Amino acid sequence: MLSEILNSGLLVRRSLALVVAVLVVLVAGWLFFAALGSVASANADIDQKRETLGQIEAVVALAKTMEASAPPAAAAGNGEFLSGESEAVIRGALQTRLNAMASANKVVVLSAGNAPALNEDGVAYLGLRANVSGTLEGVHGFMLSLETTLPVLFVREATLRVTNIASSEGPNVEPEIFVEVLFYGALPPGMATAAAGAAP
Repeated sequence: MLSEILNSGLLVRRSLALVVAVLVVLVAGWLFFAALGSVASANADIDQKRETLGQIEAVVALAKTMEASAPPAAAAGNGEFLSGESEAVIRGALQTRLNAMASANKVVVLSAGNAPALNEDGVAYLGLRANVSGTLEGVHGFMLSLETTLPVLFVREATLRVTNIASSEGPNVEPEIFVEVLFYGALPPGMATAAAGAAP
């Protein structure tokens, strides 16, 4: 067939060349616009993840501000205390609550341990130090739950670390957020003396 095309008239060959050129241009244009669409979609996805990460950081900053601005005695006035027969029972309830919040927001509790007993201005606190990981949305929801459920918990420290951030040219991989958080809750006034004696 190639020989027939080469032996055909000049007009036929020019027509075929024009058709091939048009097809090449169309294919190149389609590939170009498809690439633009893919890059735009990836950039929009990255922007959304950065926005959500910013919201998480804002929640952590707000938690620290609230904890710093609200005196510990205010918790006693509100009656929003941790409850339990002993410190061991209260710590166990905190662990259960932590696991429930993590499960509800689809994040994973990597580790959790007792935080040192704390006593400030006559108010005793017990808490946990936990490491969790999950998606941006999951960690965001977990931090909100930690700060907005009762009894009131105060975030003393929180450290965020992000992995798997894909570039616009790479595959669309959901970034993973690692959070180390130290939080406390206030004990009832009757347990303040025992907690103070246990504090280092």
